[in-house]
Amino acid sequence: MIIKDIRLTNFGKFNHKMVTLEPGLNIVYGENEAGKTTLHTFIRGMLFGIEKQRGKASGKDLYTKYEPWENPANYHGMMRIESDGVTYRIERNFNKLNKSFKVINEDKGIELKTEEIENLFAGLDESCYYNTISISQLGSVTDKELEVILKNYAANLGTTKSMEIDIKSAFADLDKQKKNIMIESRIAEEDVVEKAIKNAKEDLEVSQGEQHTIIASIEQKKQSLFNLSNKKKELSALDAKRLEALNKLNERKENLYQEAITLTADSEKFSASLEQIENHQKQLEQELADKGIDGRETMEYLLEKVTNRSNMPVLFIILMMGCIGGAAGFIMGNYQMMDLKQFWVKPGICLGAAFVFLILAIFKYGFNKKKRQKKLDALKEIKLVMDKLDAAKHERVYVERQLNNKKEALKDTQEFIKAEEEKSVDMQDYSDELKDLEAKEREINEAISKSQWILEQKQEKDIELQKKIDELEERFNKIKKAKVEIQAIEDAKSNIEDIADEIRNSFGKRLNERASYYISQITNGKYDNLSIDDKLNISVNSKHALIAATRLSKGTIEQIYMALRLAAADIIFEKDKKPILLDDAFAMYDNKRMGNTMRFMAENMEQVIIFSCHTREKLMADKLGLKYNFIRL
Repeated sequence: MIIKDIRLTNFGKFNHKMVTLEPGLNIVYGENEAGKTTLHTFIRGMLFGIEKQRGKASGKDLYTKYEPWENPANYHGMMRIESDGVTYRIERNFNKLNKSFKVINEDKGIELKTEEIENLFAGLDESCYYNTISISQLGSVTDKELEVILKNYAANLGTTKSMEIDIKSAFADLDKQKKNIMIESRIAEEDVVEKAIKNAKEDLEVSQGEQHTIIASIEQKKQSLFNLSNKKKELSALDAKRLEALNKLNERKENLYQEAITLTADSEKFSASLEQIENHQKQLEQELADKGIDGRETMEYLLEKVTNRSNMPVLFIILMMGCIGGAAGFIMGNYQMMDLKQFWVKPGICLGAAFVFLILAIFKYGFNKKKRQKKLDALKEIKLVMDKLDAAKHERVYVERQLNNKKEALKDTQEFIKAEEEKSVDMQDYSDELKDLEAKEREINEAISKSQWILEQKQEKDIELQKKIDELEERFNKIKKAKVEIQAIEDAKSNIEDIADEIRNSFGKRLNERASYYISQITNGKYDNLSIDDKLNISVNSKHALIAATRLSKGTIEQIYMALRLAAADIIFEKDKKPILLDDAFAMYDNKRMGNTMRFMAENMEQVIIFSCHTREKLMADKLGLKYNFIRL
C-alpha cells in the first residue's frame, strides 16, 4: 500500500488542503506550527479513525485538538491509496454526531463491504502502524513498546504470517477477561457461597419438614373439625327434635294446665251448685215436713184419693144420663104398644127422678169441685215440690258424680302434668354439649388459622429462601463457569506461549537476518550482525565480542531500532508495499548516518514520507542526487 494523495477537506487548521505524494522519497517540510503533525495525524486518522474521549480527557484528546477551527460540523477528509495496482479512495467523517467511513474502489467505482475493507488492511492496526511503518524521534529510541509488539507478532509470524494473533493484546485481553470474570463472579467467594447454599438448603429442608408437620396438623384439625361438624349436626338434629318434643310437651302441659284450671273452676262450680242443691233440698224437705208429707208415697196416696173423689160425681151424672137415655129408649121402643097415657106417665116419672138426681149431682159436683181443686192444687204443689226435690236429688247425684269426675280428671291431669314435667326434665338437653362443640370448633378454627398463618409465613420465607438459593446457585454456577473460563484463559495463554516458544527460533532467526541486513545498509557495513534473543535483548555481534546495544552511542542505537522496525515491517507485511513515515526521525543522526539511511530508503523502499521542520533532509537529498517529491507547507 502506498499513499497517492490526501485531501484535508476540513481538519485542524487546514480547509480544502490537498497534498500529492509519490512513490519513493517524499519530503514534507514546514516550520513549527506549519501543520506537519496535523498532516501526519490526518493520515493516521484516515486509516484508523479518531474517537472523542469521555470526561475530562475529552478536553485534550486528538478529536478536540484537530477539530476544525471553522465550521467544526464539517469535520472530514479523503485519502487515496494504491494496493496491488488498484486505487482506493478512503472517505471519513470524523464528526461524532455524523460519523462515516467508506472505502471506494475507484477503478470499478464500487464501495467496499466491511469484509473487503478488513482484507484490504489485513495485518495493519494502529499499534503496528506506530511501531513499524510510522517512525518518529521518540519512537526510534529504546522503549518497551517495540520490544513487546515484536514479541506479540512472533507467534503470529510463525503461523499465519499476519497480525491476526497479537500476543500482547491477546494476553492483555485474556488477563482483562480473567480480571473481569474474577470481579464479576467474585470467585474468591466460592467457599462462602457454597456454604451459604448448603446452609440455605438445610434451612429450607427443615422449614419444609416443619411445613409438612404443620400441614398434617392442619389436616388432622380439619378432620377433627369435620367430625365435630357431623357431631354438631347430629346433636343439632337431636336438639331440634328435643325442642320440638319439648314444645309439644309444653303445649300439652299448657293445655293440661288450662284443662286443670277449667276442671278446677268446674269443680268449684259444681261444689257451689251442689251446696245450693243441698240447701234447696233441705228447704223442700222442710216444706214437705211442714205439710205432713213424710214421703212421696203419702203424697201419691193423697193425690190418688183426691183424684178418685173428683171422678164420682162424674160417674153419677154419667149413670143418670144413662138412665135417662134408657128410659127414653124404652119409651121410643114401646111407643106403639102403649097408649099415650101410659106412654108418658111411667117414663116421665123416671125421667123426672133422673133429672132431679142429675141436677143434684151436678150441683154437688160443682160445690165439691172447688174444694177438691184446692186440695188438688195443694197436692200438685206438693208434688211439684216433691218433683223438685227428686230433681234436686238427681241433680245432686249428677253434680256429685260430675264433681267426682272433675276431681278425678283434675287429679289425673295434675299427675299427667307432673309426669310430663318429669319427662321434660328427663329429656336430654344438648345445648350445653352443642356449646362445648362450638367452643371446640372455635378453638380448632383459631388453631387452624394460626397454623395456616405460620404456614404462610414459612412459605413466604421459603420463597425468599428459594430465591436466595437460586441466586446463590446462580452465583455458584457463575463462579464454576468463571473457573472453567479462567482455566480456559490460562490454557489459552499456555497454548500461546507454547506456540510462541515453537516459532521463536524461526522468528528470531528471520528477525536477526532482516535487522542485520538493514543495519548493514544504513551503517554502510560498519555493523552487519545483530543478535536478538528470545526476550528481544539486542546486541551487536562483532568479531571480537557480543556488545549490548545499550553500550553503543545514541545515534547507533537509533539506527539499530530503525533497522528492527524495518525488519519487523518486512516480516509483518512481507511482500505488501508499505509506506514508511518518518517524523523528525533523523534528529539524533549525524549527516553521515542520515545520508546513508536516506540513500538506502530512496533506493529500496516503495514509499518514504519524511516530515521535518529542517531543510537538512532536502539538502542531503540534493547532495546525494536522490530523486524526491518536495512538499512545502
